[in-house]
Amino acid sequence: MKYVTFAAAALALAACSQPAPTEAPPPAPAVVNVPTGTYEVDPTHTTVSVRVKHFGLSNYVFRLNTVSGTLNFNAEDPTQSTVEATVQAGSLDTPYAGDRDFDAELQNSEWLDAATHPTATFRSTSIESTGPNTARVTGDLTIKGVTRPITLEATYNTSHAAHPMGFPIQQIGFSAHGTFNRLDYGLGANTLVPSSADASDGVATQVELVIEAEFTRPAPAATDTPAPATPAEPVN
Repeated sequence: MKYVTFAAAALALAACSQPAPTEAPPPAPAVVNVPTGTYEVDPTHTTVSVRVKHFGLSNYVFRLNTVSGTLNFNAEDPTQSTVEATVQAGSLDTPYAGDRDFDAELQNSEWLDAATHPTATFRSTSIESTGPNTARVTGDLTIKGVTRPITLEATYNTSHAAHPMGFPIQQIGFSAHGTFNRLDYGLGANTLVPSSADASDGVATQVELVIEAEFTRPAPAATDTPAPATPAEPVN
């Protein structure tokens, strides 16, 4: 019995002498390779895609092809950055390639009313850091003249102070996604059950935005360095 008591005490003492587990340090913030400044959307490498569930069967995907915008980037504190973007409603592009002009149907007054409201816009109002390379971007989304708040979950991908192929630009890129209720913007067509988010009875009310964005600005001109002085000819 004494041996059992001694062994238990020894085990308790050993447990107390073990160092307390330490928490892993938080991951370091992502490295940003570009300076503070104003960057413009690169329309060739930026996409705004829309996904909406169709009768519960699939997520129908289309794009808005004409995008412009500005990022006022603060490299020292990215949460102080601001971003705004404009898409042309008439640039809506579906994958349908048949005789029916499905693009025009979605651009018409029943849906986007592109003739009356040719653009949709987003303007950020706040940015909150959520990780080493992620942030929550809140802003105002305007569609068909109606403005509502929306929150986008954004990921900083990378940046180039010098273009890898030598072009005279600086670049920074992000991915982002968020959702909104289309009924809030008067986009009520094909909603057989207005409260249906999954749209087993029609087209979903919840719409997902998926954004891949690249921003660029001209690279600063290289500082001219004076040519080395030509040595004088020796005097014989």
